[in-house]
Amino acid sequence: MNARELQDLLRDLLEELILARGDADDPLADLAERTGGIRQISTYDDVGMLTHDKGLVVECDDGGEFQVTIVRSRCGEWEEADA
Repeated sequence: MNARELQDLLRDLLEELILARGDADDPLADLAERTGGIRQISTYDDVGMLTHDKGLVVECDDGGEFQVTIVRSRCGEWEEADA
């Protein structure tokens, strides 16, 4: 897995949880309620962040914003260092 794949996976997971809020029939409903307060998830690429890093911007309902940067700390056994 590379940084972009992890970034996209985390974004997709968080977006699915946000969509599951309020849907009692969804098996993720309990977990989804914990995303209350999150308005939107974007990638650094989506918002035009001036960095080569991969990561997410989490916008909150109260106007707050968080940045989550993904930095590879070690390559897997079969991965290239530049992947």
